[in-house]
Amino acid sequence: MTELEKLQAAQRFVKRKIGKRFVPAIGITLGSGLGDMADLLTSRKSCPYSAIPNSPVCGATGHAGRLWWGYLNAVPVIMMQGRVHLYEGLNIHQVVFLTRLMIMLGAKRLILTHATGAVTRNLEPCDIVGIRSHISVNCPDPTAGPGIPELGQEFTPMEHAYSPALLKIAKQCALAQRVSFHWGVSHWKDGRTYETLAETEAMARAGADVATMSTIPEVTAGYHMGAETLDLALVTDMGAGMGGEVPLSHEEVQKVAEQMKEPFGRLVSAIVDEMYERDAT
Repeated sequence: MTELEKLQAAQRFVKRKIGKRFVPAIGITLGSGLGDMADLLTSRKSCPYSAIPNSPVCGATGHAGRLWWGYLNAVPVIMMQGRVHLYEGLNIHQVVFLTRLMIMLGAKRLILTHATGAVTRNLEPCDIVGIRSHISVNCPDPTAGPGIPELGQEFTPMEHAYSPALLKIAKQCALAQRVSFHWGVSHWKDGRTYETLAETEAMARAGADVATMSTIPEVTAGYHMGAETLDLALVTDMGAGMGGEVPLSHEEVQKVAEQMKEPFGRLVSAIVDEMYERDAT
């Protein structure tokens, strides 16, 4: 079975569940510790990733592994409660499988959320960063290989992979919601280990603001398929050598994410509203 055939089988399965009348306008991915945002949906339904044909299953703590659909402030959305990562031993097509699926189900815009570590002292835990570009050193490209013409063009320019229009909306909403918001550059890290001191310094010298073990493959695959993308990173820790007050651990990442779930959810909700209003005008 080809990658396209796997996606089409998953698309048919989920479409039967959500019905012909429901077409998501926006796809949202909830990262580490941010899964509670699924509670904001109304008229919601879900299914586990494990029930979707050919779908990978989450293996990281804090990733529930459920696909939700419903309404966020009257806007039809589809929501991934948790994601899979390369560090779980998966291949790049498995990592972007559900992102591609959300687009195939109708989502023309993506909001990707994730926990991240700061590699610059301009940021601190609880800051939210709108990613404006990335450095994908050693990150496999989901568009590489034989290619899938049905998903996008052969070679994809990435200059506008992070939508300037959506970044502007996010900034305006953050100001209105009084949420600390920055723009920045993310740098790929394979994981599961966190950055060494030298890696933190190298990332900062390369021009990065945060390190990520996710989203870059998803942004690449989504933009390849024509989706308009907003990547929102929640700073949960400081990189090695950055003077974090507590020892770095996944538990601490989840603790900060739990602390920020209300303002983060409020911001995402406001952004979805503003996107929908922009389309209506």
